[in-house]
Amino acid sequence: MVDTLYQAIENQIKRAQSNIYTALPAKVISFDGHTVQCKPMINRVLANGEEISIPPLVDVPAQFPHAGGFCMTVPIKAGDEGLVVFSSRCIDGWFASGEASKPLDNRMNDLSDGFFIVGCNSVPNKIPNFYHDGVSMQTDDGQTHIRLTEGTIYIKGNIVHEGNNQQFGNYDQIGSFNQSNGNTISSGIITAQDVITNKGISLNTHRHTGVKSGDDTTGEPT
Repeated sequence: MVDTLYQAIENQIKRAQSNIYTALPAKVISFDGHTVQCKPMINRVLANGEEISIPPLVDVPAQFPHAGGFCMTVPIKAGDEGLVVFSSRCIDGWFASGEASKPLDNRMNDLSDGFFIVGCNSVPNKIPNFYHDGVSMQTDDGQTHIRLTEGTIYIKGNIVHEGNNQQFGNYDQIGSFNQSNGNTISSGIITAQDVITNKGISLNTHRHTGVKSGDDTTGEPT
């Protein structure tokens, strides 16, 4: 009798637990810049052994680092994986107002109250070129990246910079430098080891016309 009662209580507890949601892996269906619609990737199994899929979750706030007037975002796409964590109480009042609110519904640990954390991936969708030697912000293939290591920042890819640039320390240029507009002003000495041309005229080997001895000046370079 005791064992039977114990088993009955245990079964009831397990049955109740089956309706409590804490977190589930999910795949994105769509993203609107704030919330995702996503499909839970773990199916439910009923008491009779039947397997059913959980319906898509809608209006799930996506999590990004965002505080103090700054944020870091990624372009969430359909098919991206992540983890949905579920609030212990209804979030509808807070979600709509951003203010402290009593629960507008008595539901607890419900599928309606999820938050989506992007980047929790399955093995087939893991980051293919993981960088182990520092902080990396990169494309999946690693061909474009910004990497922060001890004392050095590495950048690979074309850079489009809008705004002023201030350089402290030496600057070493490997490759050509092309200035398409504006002026170059230097308050120091400019030294070149190779032949320099100005409007097609060599500064190393050019000649002047109208050369005379005395105090006369030369003509234009040729």
